[in-house]
Amino acid sequence: MTSVLIAAAFALATTQPTIDDLQADFESARPCYALIDGREVWEGKKAFFISSFTKEAAELDPELVGADAVLRDDNEPDVIAEFEAACSP
Repeated sequence: MTSVLIAAAFALATTQPTIDDLQADFESARPCYALIDGREVWEGKKAFFISSFTKEAAELDPELVGADAVLRDDNEPDVIAEFEAACSP
């Protein structure tokens, strides 16, 4: 039984995008139309991305940069629906 759990965990881990995959996805992501909680949002092929800081804070301090990946498989449907709505025209 233990080997089955380990194999299942390994299979799950290998299906998640790597940091390099996410970085490349972010670089080609398109900006979304709306903000979420005052933060900019982008839509990539593998994930949505949300600015780590509010747009207002980033404008006050341009050195504040960063974004967090929001994976579709790792989030509840209502969270993904919010990102999809932000990215819909």
